Amino acid sequence: MKKEYKFKIENVVYPWPSQFITGAEVRTVGPGIPANMDLYLKIHGKVGRLVKNEEKIDLEEPGIEKFYTQDSSSTAGVR
Repeated sequence: MKKEYKFKIENVVYPWPSQFITGAEVRTVGPGIPANMDLYLKIHGKVGRLVKNEEKIDLEEPGIEKFYTQDSSSTAGVR
C-alpha cells in the first residue's frame, strides 16, 4: 500500500501522493494561491519561513506541514 502524505494550507488538510512537494505545486492545490501572494511554511515553535516556487518540501518530516499565505511585500501598501 502506497503511503499518502498530507499537508495544510490555511488549516485545510490536503492529501499528496509523494514525499516531496514544491512551492509551485502547493500553489496549485485547493483554490490555488495567486502569484501576488507569498507562500510560507510554519514550523512548530518557529517563525514561518518563505517558500520559493522551486523549493522542495519533505512531507516525511514529523508532524503535518502547515502552509499559509500573505500579501507579497513588494505590493504591500500599494493601491
